[in-house]
Amino acid sequence: MPFHCPPPFFNHRRSAGSHHPLKVLVACLAGLWVSGAWAASAVKPVDATWMSLEELMLVEVSSAAKRPQTLADTTAAAYVVGRDDIRRSGATHVAEVLRLVPGVQVSRIDGSRYAVSIRGFSNRYSGKLLVLQDGRTLYSPLFGGTYWEAQDVVLEDVERIEVIRGSGGTLWGANAVNGVINIITRQAKDTQGTFLEAKAGSLEQGVALRHGTTLGEDGHMRAYLKLDDHEALDTPTGEQAHDAWRQKRAGFRADFGPTLADRMTVQGDVYETLAQQSLLYMNESTLSSGYVPDTSKLSGVNLLARWQHQEAPDRSWHVQAYVDQARVSGLVQKSQTDTLDLEWQSRMPLGADHDVTWGLGYRLARMSLDGNFNITMTPSEDSLRTYSGFVQDEIRLRDDWQLTLGSKLEHNEITGLEVQPNARLLWRASPTDSVWAAISRSVQTPSLAITTVDSHVATQELPVVGPAVVAPRGNPDLSSEVVVSRELGYRGQLTPALSLDAALFHNTYKGVVAREFGALAFEPYPVLPVNFSNNFKGTTYGFEVASSWQVAQSWQLKGSYSWLNMSLNPKSPGIQAIPAFGQEHSSPQHLLQLHSLHNLSHNLELDANLYFNSKLGFLTPDGQVDLGSHTRLDLRLGWRPARNLEVSLVGRNLLTQRNSEYVAEDVMASEVPRSVLLQAKWTY
Repeated sequence: MPFHCPPPFFNHRRSAGSHHPLKVLVACLAGLWVSGAWAASAVKPVDATWMSLEELMLVEVSSAAKRPQTLADTTAAAYVVGRDDIRRSGATHVAEVLRLVPGVQVSRIDGSRYAVSIRGFSNRYSGKLLVLQDGRTLYSPLFGGTYWEAQDVVLEDVERIEVIRGSGGTLWGANAVNGVINIITRQAKDTQGTFLEAKAGSLEQGVALRHGTTLGEDGHMRAYLKLDDHEALDTPTGEQAHDAWRQKRAGFRADFGPTLADRMTVQGDVYETLAQQSLLYMNESTLSSGYVPDTSKLSGVNLLARWQHQEAPDRSWHVQAYVDQARVSGLVQKSQTDTLDLEWQSRMPLGADHDVTWGLGYRLARMSLDGNFNITMTPSEDSLRTYSGFVQDEIRLRDDWQLTLGSKLEHNEITGLEVQPNARLLWRASPTDSVWAAISRSVQTPSLAITTVDSHVATQELPVVGPAVVAPRGNPDLSSEVVVSRELGYRGQLTPALSLDAALFHNTYKGVVAREFGALAFEPYPVLPVNFSNNFKGTTYGFEVASSWQVAQSWQLKGSYSWLNMSLNPKSPGIQAIPAFGQEHSSPQHLLQLHSLHNLSHNLELDANLYFNSKLGFLTPDGQVDLGSHTRLDLRLGWRPARNLEVSLVGRNLLTQRNSEYVAEDVMASEVPRSVLLQAKWTY
């Protein structure tokens, strides 16, 4: 007998007449019961849900070499978040899942906005990270980063999230400076049938529905719908902040295999996010600035097609094309970015000892920005063409030594030709141990936001003159930031129950974009120009250690520790770092994680995630703001009463009533309160 959940919540938690989220969830569960699905499924023991350490070393990674390879053969600091890690994390957003990754700092700024970083330079837009989903870049060339509040996916459909710490410019191009995050979704044939998820808690409610079916003899597809409603976080005084948000998202994926050697994929998404914020706003009439309530609307649509041909295990090619439209509108701007991306890639052996991967790419991004006194782009419409090509040769020196050489050549219309080479060496010291080293050069190209955009952001009190408007000016002559990265790593299985992954890194940054105040002007009010330049340089170095320990057949521990030292220095006095691009102390020096996954019985799971980060410091217009060290504990109790039904109770940030994780300039940060969430997932 079919059942129906009540309509989605999408009413504010304090509005009258709304469906209480717990009632909705209970109604959904009752529907499942009445439909007979529960009764029809015999309770069966749940299989061991994690991979053995031997299997972990053989897990597939494709982001490090742009071809499938095992984790043991990867010459980079790579980490893979698998399906079961995602499920047992209790996370409901991609950014929250990334908290699991060693060396990745995830800080929640307000209800919907995150600062995600690797090896320093933490900032709202993650400008030095390249984030991808199924080969489609999520990096905005207009503002130079990722809008995390616009990115989401049905986590049940994610096959794995690959995270490369360190440079990835040789294969992925500009802006893969400190790392690459690649979200890879499952093939349609692996998501057949119907999946329903309902969740309700003190901070969020939502439903997700996905259905997969066959397309003739050679094809499969799935379609999904996801609705989420997130409550506001807290202000420091415990009141409700202005940062509630909601989103609706739908999409599909179709895979075809007309021959054994060919596989074709077509997929697309459409989404809309409404995210409240307290935005830094300058009033043109009064020439005063402050945080005002606003609601940002982020919407978009994308469509991707890919054809892969596998001639032999070491010989293949693929061609990919996608179009993507992203729109952002709010109090200070209305912008749109339309992207067309074409890619060709081939892999082939040359002799017995060379494995060559090469490719060509073209990207056209057309951007428009309709602003006001706060932000203007001149001209209001612009386009950016990027042509690229790369080649990488994996050379077998001996059976236990492998050398990888490669480079990417990329030409863009802002900085011209960029060269991003790397050299990587792998030594398989034993069947279970490998040592690798790498040196690479990568670049971060300037975005239109700092080359063609002028803005008025605040006032500053000056002697004699009084208040002057602080006005950042875009600089079309900016060059790319250049990073040279040196890494040394070890990955191995110390005992049948204990594995270790460690990496040392030293990065030098040249041409880091900074700001310096210009001469006072009158327009006719006093204006203090802020000019962008490449007059900063910096160094980061540190290490990351991660380990997995199979304590017992039913209990696994994962832990990691990261240490970071970051130094930024101006070329001359008077030049300042740009807080929005990351500051010296906006990333923690110490980052510690401990994850416990315990099967209490054949259908009962207890998982704990403990996070510690040391203190953070931010330079704001009001002076230095420090956030003390913080320890966060998340717990999850999972129960599988039937093979196709899972119910989870999740508690987050349980050690404190509320705490701040980050301080931003353009939006007012909120405090993350303790919260609980009840989830139910059903497949049939």
